[in-house]
Amino acid sequence: MAQAAILGAGYMGSALSFPLADNGVQVRLWGTWLDDDVIDASKSGVHPKLQHPLPEAVRLFHSEELEEAVKGADFCVVAVTSEGFVPVLQRLLEVLPNPCPLFTVTKGFVRQEGIVVRVSEAAHMLFEKRFSGSHLHWGSIGGPVKAVELSQRVPSATVFAHNFPAIRRLIRLFPTGYYRVETTRDIAGVEICSAFKNIYSIALGIHDGLYSDIPDRLFHNFKSLLFNQSVREMAVVVGAAGGKTQTVFDLAGVGDLHVTSSSGRNRRFGEYIGRGLGAREAREHMNREGEVAEGYHTLELGLSYLRRCGKDICAELPLFHMLHRIIIEESELREEIERFLTVYMDR
Repeated sequence: MAQAAILGAGYMGSALSFPLADNGVQVRLWGTWLDDDVIDASKSGVHPKLQHPLPEAVRLFHSEELEEAVKGADFCVVAVTSEGFVPVLQRLLEVLPNPCPLFTVTKGFVRQEGIVVRVSEAAHMLFEKRFSGSHLHWGSIGGPVKAVELSQRVPSATVFAHNFPAIRRLIRLFPTGYYRVETTRDIAGVEICSAFKNIYSIALGIHDGLYSDIPDRLFHNFKSLLFNQSVREMAVVVGAAGGKTQTVFDLAGVGDLHVTSSSGRNRRFGEYIGRGLGAREAREHMNREGEVAEGYHTLELGLSYLRRCGKDICAELPLFHMLHRIIIEESELREEIERFLTVYMDR
């Protein structure tokens, strides 16, 4: 019987325990130092974020029990925010006696060795330091999947990007009748889509917040423009990073952008800004609720990543730059929207 260790007891890490447990995989769910209350509540009966019990077969571990949680695991899934990815992976590698296949649902960029990189790039750097000469068997889990829906076994389809054919044996442990999985070798494309859809979902949220006082909320024209431009810009970045632009027009790109911009933390973060909160205030408000808008951190690091891809592409990303000015530089919202529309229409 296969054994899996999921690191991170938040929404998606906990939700992934459902298809794995339904397939007979022995799941150990480890909570980070920020998840101890989540583990306690789950042991008492109800996962506080998913709002219902985890599968009975799932074993729960507190933050100080990492070595026990991963002992003998056939693979590990890192399911933490991008800000927590490097610290958690470093702790994991310290307690692993031998190389272990890794998956992640982390979305965004991280700083490693003085540069901004994708999560798989950071993982390879850290893995090489710990297990020099060994190959990292890696899988990046994309979208579109809402964690609460997955935990309720609502039909979902998603994309797993991997780097070795051998890892497909492990990927086969995830699909169920309600959780369908497509595979690709385009790790760069899937990871960039996963990161940038969080950024662009903020734009759709800003739109809804900005026009929320209009009766009946009938305001689809501008939203259509924003969605279309988001897809265009994601395709530019994926192509510049060496990924396949077709990935953008499939589940990992358009599909995930649709889900995230329709609901979720990044969209809600944008809505707060559209209603008049500053970006810092909106972020602090969400933090008090125990929620993280991953798109904020991704936007913060995204410009450095884009410069690594090539200076020429920056001119093709007016929506990205509008969001960067509004959220990171705290420029005036309506002025930036007018500026974006001028650039968009005059290109």
